[in-house]
Amino acid sequence: MIEIRSDLAKFLAGNFPNLKISDDEDLFAGGIANSLFTIQLIMFIEKRFSVQIPNDDLELDNFRSIATMTKLVERLTGTPSDD
Repeated sequence: MIEIRSDLAKFLAGNFPNLKISDDEDLFAGGIANSLFTIQLIMFIEKRFSVQIPNDDLELDNFRSIATMTKLVERLTGTPSDD
């Protein structure tokens, strides 16, 4: 069973253990993430969820929050999250 939201939250918690990040928190506006970390997010998402993120979807808006990343993965996998 794919648990998109919780897997993304766990990945972020592993990288930022001292922060509590809400689903809608803007990772870039809050200074949590930068462009280098975005590459790590892309690599994690592609590997964990067995997807290839098309060039058209490589926009910061798709990686701003747990909620936007969850929607991206749901769209790419065609599977709604069970979380």
